[in-house]
Amino acid sequence: MLAIEMRKVILFIAVLIFVMAALVAPSNAATDAKIVIVDVTPTELAPGDIKDVTLTVKNQGGRDARHITMNFQNGDHVSLIGSSTVHIASLNAWSSKEIPITIKVEDEIEEGAYPIPIEVTFDEYSYNASEGFVTEPMDMTRITIVFNVEGTTTLEVADVATNPPELREDSENNNVTVLIDNSGTAKARSVTVKIDPTSPFEEAYSGSTSDFTEEIPARKSHRFGFALDIEDGAKEGYYTILLTIDYIDEDDQKISLDKSITLKIASQADFRVGEATTNPAAITRGTEFRINVPLKNIGNKDAESIKAILKTKSYFTGTKTDYLGDIEPSSEKIATFELEADRDTIADNYETDIRIYWEDGDERLDTIESFRLVVVSGEGSNTGIMAIAAVAFILIVVIIGVFIYFKRKKRKGE
Repeated sequence: MLAIEMRKVILFIAVLIFVMAALVAPSNAATDAKIVIVDVTPTELAPGDIKDVTLTVKNQGGRDARHITMNFQNGDHVSLIGSSTVHIASLNAWSSKEIPITIKVEDEIEEGAYPIPIEVTFDEYSYNASEGFVTEPMDMTRITIVFNVEGTTTLEVADVATNPPELREDSENNNVTVLIDNSGTAKARSVTVKIDPTSPFEEAYSGSTSDFTEEIPARKSHRFGFALDIEDGAKEGYYTILLTIDYIDEDDQKISLDKSITLKIASQADFRVGEATTNPAAITRGTEFRINVPLKNIGNKDAESIKAILKTKSYFTGTKTDYLGDIEPSSEKIATFELEADRDTIADNYETDIRIYWEDGDERLDTIESFRLVVVSGEGSNTGIMAIAAVAFILIVVIIGVFIYFKRKKRKGE
């Protein structure tokens, strides 16, 4: 009984060895040359890519292969750059060789697997005892390599520009343009950019804190525009403002990104008008007078090529422009104007503007300040006449008095 069981075990082992030998034999006994591609690196690509790819080509046969030609066919949206034909002089049996190619992927193609068919022809080279070395053309074979294409959307703040180029305190409708760049390989759809201004910035009355575009294609950019006011008294320096970018990606997912931009409020000249004085001190209608207006630069930057222009009521005529040159910070100069109050001017406090122009580099700036011009009651043009009349009257009285005195003295002498 044991012997029978032992025979069965031995028979099973023998059959197993035979089957294994039968399975292994075709591989080991293969004689025909066979060209295959055993590796492709890399296979992961993105829309718009131009990438170097390495193919590992192997002769998976027992005979040598000569004059190998690989003709790459045009794939859908993925193709070779340069020649579509690759030549390999020879591959010995069971040997391999790395072949470099360059692959280009079209922009904004859908994600997925993209094949490139390859037609391979070669000659088999072998030794025959009766014929010697034999070269035999082999039938064309077809190989396919496959690339996986996945797109990504990458939105970043690429640039920030303002108009005017230098932002200043107490200014309105400053245009801010933000360039959003999509450096990714898939487009962004329904893109909204929102700006969140904080002190000293605030939304301009005529502007908006939100802008929209239908899409930003891959490797493209788009400019979004906003308008901001700057509060009076804002200090110079750099300020961070938050941005929110909302868009829809290639998978129809809603994406929200938090970004930021930096804006600079530049140093600048600023002016304070001192107490205006006149000569004569009292101005009446018909008076010619000089007015002196102190202008002090209370800013933190030189003001160059200053021109002051007086804006008065029509009652006042004369020279209303003065050129002051440069005024350094914390320094003061006097703007002087020669005016005349016409005869219709009534006594009142007249609100008067002085417009100050100056240069800051290549930029021409201006501001308007105000002061009061006081006109008192009285006939300015009759004052001199009345004074002369008074003097004449006194002289006449004196002459008459002297005449009477001498006449009386003469009578007494007689």
